[in-house]
Amino acid sequence: MPQYKLTYFDLRGRAEPIRMMFAIAGVPVEDKRIQMEEWMDVKKDYQFEKLPVLEVDGVQVSQTLAIIRYIARENGFAGPDNLTAAKADALCDQYADFITAFMQWHIVNAGYAPGDEKALYESDYLPAKAKNFHYFEAALAKSSTGWYADTADLTHADVVIAAGLEMLKSLDKNADKLFDGFPLMEAHYKKYFAHPKLQKYLEERPDAKY
Repeated sequence: MPQYKLTYFDLRGRAEPIRMMFAIAGVPVEDKRIQMEEWMDVKKDYQFEKLPVLEVDGVQVSQTLAIIRYIARENGFAGPDNLTAAKADALCDQYADFITAFMQWHIVNAGYAPGDEKALYESDYLPAKAKNFHYFEAALAKSSTGWYADTADLTHADVVIAAGLEMLKSLDKNADKLFDGFPLMEAHYKKYFAHPKLQKYLEERPDAKY
């Protein structure tokens, strides 16, 4: 088995679905967390000067979704065939598009930049949420299993979307209404976080704001 080391900040963020994938696969990984104040001194050591980075026997792999897909393929979570894997990939990419659509609101809401958080919540976040939640609800409506790619067990799409929604629940001031109008997404979220292979990780992971 390869030796894995995942490097990210001391946050959940973009690395959390990766950590969850390793937990579900039952594959050990060194979880290296660096502090924000360290980053400028070490960023040139990492491919594309960004995180997360997964090292596989010392070889660096960058970009969150590339890492996720690699872990899924290596551990049987990419679906039973290439078409199913492509369906899961498309859902992951759409969730990434969703994040991009509300990123300016997130940056202001998290205090990383000045701006009108309330205005951005209305102009950016809520329209992006309504549009994209419709897509994800529709995908689940076509599934006979409750997993996004209609597979017997979860794929990387389930991990990416559920982990992303967990972070969103910590950011959205109206998190108690996050799933209003989207019952299949809510059922999936509960099903995912009850997955037996995830429980030990959830119990032991460090606390984080997001």
